[in-house]
Amino acid sequence: MHLIFCFKRHSVMHQILQSYQNHLFSKLCKAGELADKDPTPMLRRLSSFSCWTISSSNWSSYALIQSCLPTMFIDLFVDLSISRQSAMKVVAAIHNNFIQKLRKRI
Repeated sequence: MHLIFCFKRHSVMHQILQSYQNHLFSKLCKAGELADKDPTPMLRRLSSFSCWTISSSNWSSYALIQSCLPTMFIDLFVDLSISRQSAMKVVAAIHNNFIQKLRKRI
């Protein structure tokens, strides 16, 4: 946990989380197009989640980093009429990519 919240690694962690968030944004936009729905409300919800902020007191970012598959992300896809199973596959792939980047960079 120290490596995650270490001040020296803060900018690297921020870049990795930003990449993760951007990837989720991209997939939500594509899902919105496929479902012929406006993904803007889901994008706003996604950007408001506290897990995007790295700090020693923010346990949601720690849970995200500890490979907990965020059901709140899956729910955003389900809200766009994407099946839960498909949403789980998309979020799992993005999350696994995130964890790989994290392990390589930290």
